[in-house]
Amino acid sequence: MKLIRKDQAIHVDKTNGTKVDYYLLNDAEIHYNKINPRALQEWHRHHRISENIFILKGELVYRYLDETNKEQSLKLKQGDLLSVDKDIHTFENQTDEVVEFIVFRYLPSYKNQSEMIKNDKEIIER
Repeated sequence: MKLIRKDQAIHVDKTNGTKVDYYLLNDAEIHYNKINPRALQEWHRHHRISENIFILKGELVYRYLDETNKEQSLKLKQGDLLSVDKDIHTFENQTDEVVEFIVFRYLPSYKNQSEMIKNDKEIIER
């Protein structure tokens, strides 16, 4: 078991209007993010990691370049989960409310392990 309390997370107030609490594990990072109204993050990409975004509150616009290098966008709403892959992308809050979301970052194995993950639970009678 490993517990990381909020006061142990690494907090960063970014100049792009995003506030992040980084919870660092040996094989993954989990980030709790708040992005200010009308804020735009910098364009970026990830070469090896998988980045997955889960929207907790508000609406966030995912902007990315498609395979023809044309800019596309997708509106994410509360409860949505986005797997970013290797797209060149950015996130933008086009609303007047703070958006809250969690980022899960890890190194993928690129094997479909969903059945093992779904079924890896043993019930213990006590």
